[in-house]
Amino acid sequence: MSPDQPFATVAILGLGAMGGSLARALSGLASGPTVVGWSPIEDERNAATRQGAVSSAPPEWQEAVSGADLVVVAAPLQATCHLMAGLAEATSSETTLSDVASLKAPVERAVEGGGARARWVGSHPMTGSHESGFSASRADLYRGAKVWCVAHADADSRVARLHAFWKALGARPASIDADDHDRLMAVASHLPQLVSNVLANVMAQHVSPDQLGPGGTDMTRLSASGPELWRDILEHASPELTGGLRALADEARHVADLLEAGDLDAIEELMRRTKLWSSTS
Repeated sequence: MSPDQPFATVAILGLGAMGGSLARALSGLASGPTVVGWSPIEDERNAATRQGAVSSAPPEWQEAVSGADLVVVAAPLQATCHLMAGLAEATSSETTLSDVASLKAPVERAVEGGGARARWVGSHPMTGSHESGFSASRADLYRGAKVWCVAHADADSRVARLHAFWKALGARPASIDADDHDRLMAVASHLPQLVSNVLANVMAQHVSPDQLGPGGTDMTRLSASGPELWRDILEHASPELTGGLRALADEARHVADLLEAGDLDAIEELMRRTKLWSSTS
C-alpha cells in the first residue's frame, strides 16, 4: 500500500461497464493493487481475466472478497443492496466497503442492516455508459469524473483512503450526505434520463435515429439506457424528480406559447440565460 494507492487488494463485484472499467483502470496503474473480480455472468469473468483486467475471477463472490482490503460493488441498485447486506460477515472488520450505485440512501440502509455502516464509504462516479457488459468497459471511464463519497461519521480515515483511491484514477472525489446526494441526483441525473426518454418517444413519431443530426443524437443518447436498470433506480427516486418533471412540462408549455405568439425576444432571452448557465462550469 502507498499514500497514492492505499489498498493492496481490491475486489470488484460486478464486471459490467462500471466494474469492468474500474478493473481496467486499476490494473493499468504502474504500482496498482491486486484486482480480483466477480460477476454472476461466466463470460464476463472469463473476458476480464483473459484481457488482464483482473488477476482472478472466482465463480463465487465470497471467494472474491476473501482477504480484500477494499470491496467495491458495481451492480444494479437492488443487487448492490443485497450484496452489501451480506458483506459484513464475509469480510474482515478491516475491509473497507464501497459501491458505485447512483443512489446512496438505500445502500446506506442495507449496510447498516448488515452491521457494517462504519466500514462503508459509498461512491457515485458521475460517469457511465448507456451500453452494458464488460465489452462496454474502458480504462479511462473515471478520468476527470466527479465522484461523490458518502460515509458514516466514524469512517473518517476510510474516507481519506477512498479519496486517494479515486484520485489515483484521475477522478475528483468530494464528500456529501446520503440524502442530500439522492436529492441532487433526482435533478442532476435522473431528470435528464427521463427527459431523454420522453424526447425520444416524441421524436420517434416523426423521424428515425439515422435522420438525426449531432444535436438530436446527443439529446437522445440516454434513451438507449437499460429500462430494467432504471426501474430499479426509480423505485427509490426522490420526490424532487417528479417536481422536476412537472416544472419541465410547465417550461415547455410556456416556450410553446411564446413561439405560437411569435415572441422571439422572450425565447432569445431564455436562450441567453441558459447559455450563461451552461458556461459556468
